Amino acid sequence: MKKFAQLLTLALLLNTSLFVPSTLGQKARSAKSGTSAKAAAQYSKALQHFDEFARKQMAIDKTVGVTIGFMKDDFVWVKGYGYADLENKSPAKAESAYRLASVSKPMTALAVLQLVDKGKIDLDAEVQTYVPYFPKKQWPVTVRQVLGHIGGISHYKNPENELHIKTHKNTRESIAIFESFDLVAEPGTRYSYSSYGYNLLGAIVEAVSGMSFGEYMRQNVWQPLGMNDTRMDDPLDVIPNRVRGYQLVNGQVKNSEFIDISSRFGGGGTRSTVPDMLKFAKGVMDQKLLKPETWNAMSTSMSTKAGRLTNYGMGWETTPYNGRYMLVHSGGQQETRTLLYIIPAQRMAIAVGLNFEGSNPGTYVERLFQLLTGAPVEMNLYSPDKLKAAVLEAVRATFDYGMASFERGQKPTATVNKELAEAFAEFNAAVDPENLKSKPQEAMNKIRQGVHPASKHAFTKVGAYMAQRLSAKSSLNSYPIKGGLVFFEDYIALTKTDTSIPNEMRFKESFETLVTAMARDWTRTNSEYVRQLWVLPDSDLDALGKTMRQTFGGSTIYPNLVDDLFSVTRIYVLRGDKVRARQAGKLALEFYPESTTANFMAGLTSIINGEEAAAITALKKSASLNPGGPASAGGLNNVAYQLAGAGKVDEALAILNVAIQLYPKEANLYDSTGEFLLRKGQKAKALASYKKALDINPGYPNAAAAKEVVKKLTDESSANGTK
Repeated sequence: MKKFAQLLTLALLLNTSLFVPSTLGQKARSAKSGTSAKAAAQYSKALQHFDEFARKQMAIDKTVGVTIGFMKDDFVWVKGYGYADLENKSPAKAESAYRLASVSKPMTALAVLQLVDKGKIDLDAEVQTYVPYFPKKQWPVTVRQVLGHIGGISHYKNPENELHIKTHKNTRESIAIFESFDLVAEPGTRYSYSSYGYNLLGAIVEAVSGMSFGEYMRQNVWQPLGMNDTRMDDPLDVIPNRVRGYQLVNGQVKNSEFIDISSRFGGGGTRSTVPDMLKFAKGVMDQKLLKPETWNAMSTSMSTKAGRLTNYGMGWETTPYNGRYMLVHSGGQQETRTLLYIIPAQRMAIAVGLNFEGSNPGTYVERLFQLLTGAPVEMNLYSPDKLKAAVLEAVRATFDYGMASFERGQKPTATVNKELAEAFAEFNAAVDPENLKSKPQEAMNKIRQGVHPASKHAFTKVGAYMAQRLSAKSSLNSYPIKGGLVFFEDYIALTKTDTSIPNEMRFKESFETLVTAMARDWTRTNSEYVRQLWVLPDSDLDALGKTMRQTFGGSTIYPNLVDDLFSVTRIYVLRGDKVRARQAGKLALEFYPESTTANFMAGLTSIINGEEAAAITALKKSASLNPGGPASAGGLNNVAYQLAGAGKVDEALAILNVAIQLYPKEANLYDSTGEFLLRKGQKAKALASYKKALDINPGYPNAAAAKEVVKKLTDESSANGTK
């Protein structure tokens, strides 16, 4: 149930806790003291649980300092944990100032859109209209496209150079870093995230306003929203409450590398506090500083020319979760990790800043969200039955996008009966059980396209119409907890009693029968225990397994906890706890046999336990379920690097050995093996491995560096031979 869990991001372990809750850093305030006291009492138990969680999680992932807070209506709570400065034992607090990294992007986008409202920027004008020194590319690039990351502007191309700049850069120098890069795709054809694109937008703000980017932001965005602690980051400035940044090197907490982030000014060059992030969130929810139509454009997902949603608007990720309309952005760079969630319809936002590069901010935000609301951010469902799994995918998309669309506008996406009838017809055809059995691939393609413009947003229109009809009878607020199946079940029940619902806006009887049965299964397995569950390394896996068997037994629809189990499995692996790793892996595979992740876990834990044959079998199945997933050549290589970074070089080599058996023509796997063998001082074996990589593919990405290593090792070998 953990949305944040990234399959290839391994948490690192702490020997001693750095948990220091900062009582000086706690704030709870409201415009009305009575409201504040009532809200504080309402959230008291949840926040106590969060304190305990933060203590354990910081010990797990070595997080040095965290400041986290939320706002709900007029109530604001912010608290610091751990250290803003580890060397001097200065505690993190509410006012601690963190680098925002890419959470700067929504602010840059707002600045651009302000100037659009003033008639100074045309969203569909080419960027050279405002920044003439930026070279023309093979295709025209518009301001709108750059805002949505569909302009083809490159992201970091040579990270070794571009992410380690230590000198101060002005705007012209910052643009010069990437101005000669070719576009990565024809504009409008592909979503391709680009911090450089947002630097270009920052240059546009300067050119149009006649002010420096920082001064424009201060006068027109930050000050109007009361964000008095937000500023451009400058290593020479004296910045109150500036936190120090930390990284993990060979399993040990070290100071972050010094970099000057002036070259990232529009894409990630600011420093701020969690209270200011929440003020920004409030300004967004209040639709301040922009015209309503511009605000709507900002918060609406763009789409490609092929008719695929990007789930990114102008400065915001717009993916809906559990039927909620949400705006999200994260950030990460040297010294920092940040995350901001906004749920406008609930008048709620959560923000976090961390001063540790090895931590995942989503871990903290999503646990706090779960404790405050009684449900996880994302509720994943699982069925081992392929037909039901396909229906679940259709239900999820329709519920998430349809409910979120209605929640946002309080009206259906389509209001013309003919348009709605066509949408229902498209949905009914896609989920027809007979079609799913006889034409599974064709039906799944329709399901996976259902919310996109290429299908005229058919599933979104269906879900929004369902939400409208259900909202006339009762509140929709319970559905993020009950889930999409119950949303469908209730609508189907409504169609049996409400004769005003046209026949064209109803589902086929075979689908209704199937979904109603699935909903009853789900209602039994979607317990409060599961909705509040957060698995930690000290969790009792025997008790968890027993509860899962009791709750899920006999059901074909139940919560998907595979990410929760993976999150602890990776920790057990890094701790060298082979027994617990195997236990978690087996539990995942027992309940989720058709899961890519569960099979990957089984493969990983088998490798750690020296069971190579079992590992190969499990990893082959994982790769067959998702060829580009964690059991791909690249996925296994990444995991090996994560383990090696934690000092588990032998385990990393064991993974690469299995990976090579699965993908014997992947040169990079031999390259990585050579690198790790060098760390162990096994130069002869390392040389052979590098040579093998070059034999397989002389032009693979790291070939030039590999040739240098081969030459050096060969020369050393020759020199040693002459002694």
